[in-house]
Amino acid sequence: MTDYDDLFTETAPDDSLFTAKGVLDPLADPEEVRARESQERELATHLNGIHDEYLPPTVSIHGPPGTGKTITTRRVCREFAARTESIAVEYVNLKECRTLFSAANEIYYELSGEKKGAYAGLDGVFEGIWNALEEYPEWTVLLLDEIDHIQQDTNYDPSDFFYRLLRGEGKLARGINLSVWLLSNELLEVDLRLDSRVESTMSDETVFFPPYGEEELVAILEPRVERAFRDGAVPEDAFEYGIREAARRWGDARKALTLFRQAGETASERGLDEVTKDCLEVNLETTDRDTTMETLLDLPFNHFLVLTGITGWKRGGEIRQPVTTAKVHEFLHQDEYPEEFSLSERTIRTLLTDLETMGLIETWIESKGREGRQKQIETTFEPQWVQDAMTDYATESTYLKAIVANEE
Repeated sequence: MTDYDDLFTETAPDDSLFTAKGVLDPLADPEEVRARESQERELATHLNGIHDEYLPPTVSIHGPPGTGKTITTRRVCREFAARTESIAVEYVNLKECRTLFSAANEIYYELSGEKKGAYAGLDGVFEGIWNALEEYPEWTVLLLDEIDHIQQDTNYDPSDFFYRLLRGEGKLARGINLSVWLLSNELLEVDLRLDSRVESTMSDETVFFPPYGEEELVAILEPRVERAFRDGAVPEDAFEYGIREAARRWGDARKALTLFRQAGETASERGLDEVTKDCLEVNLETTDRDTTMETLLDLPFNHFLVLTGITGWKRGGEIRQPVTTAKVHEFLHQDEYPEEFSLSERTIRTLLTDLETMGLIETWIESKGREGRQKQIETTFEPQWVQDAMTDYATESTYLKAIVANEE
């Protein structure tokens, strides 16, 4: 045998607990949508408006990651369109779009199968979008996913982009019946900073997807865990423990699926014949860290900058928390920080509110005697993770790349 033969033989599963591990893939489409009946009804009600010759100009669909927004919305819209000739549905994921021009071009590509060159500008791309939509059925629903990744660039403003898409003269002049459904996490206000005119335009209808509770996670995971593992590999007490912790920590079905997959891999590596609570506990911290790091790397630059100020004070080599707003301001105005990174205390207070809304920090007011009352701030996760993320943020952050590109 060759060295590769030995390698592949040694790493092949010996006595795996899995029968169909792919069932636990968090990105795989489930056979049916579970535990989202009320949201399905809301979405179907909006779609059925076409029978009265009306669809909302916008529907905002929001909630934390892993709460079924995309799969539920796509499934309901797809099934409705399959039964209704007068409506078409197009789905566009904007997560990889770095500029507003590329976002518009991605929409145009989904509608036409083509893309415009940079010379066309945003005007040219919108002209192409309206021309393409003229060939569509009477009604079109455009699903725009990950819109909280849309960001400012040097050429265009998000407020102008969305106003043109939702209320643009090109659409009105052609009599195009377009309903734009905006899917996002709860960061839309944080990231886009839309003006009041556009916020009003985007507030027609809202469908909220809250975090999953224990009963809902059971409904989602139980059939998939049964298919993924061999009989008896996940005892009832271990399953209940994993569900309980997943609901308490995240309310995120994707994280819960990942947790059980990783726990099964841990049990197999240890030569166990079943998944234990210890296998789950080992992976709970890993899942927490991985998902938090993903969130950190996806933050706007100023938000990440403030987190470095919250976690930058040390005593005896240990990160000191809690800290005050004044301490964050002081840290960010040290000589080693470039002047363009300077933030006022007022800006920092606004960013702290955003970070608390995201669940990344918690704050409280504490009396300091003669010093008065001061806001105390600390992260809701291990503060060292911010320090660990700094190198990757500098190289991977889409927001920092955009800042650099704009400066160039």
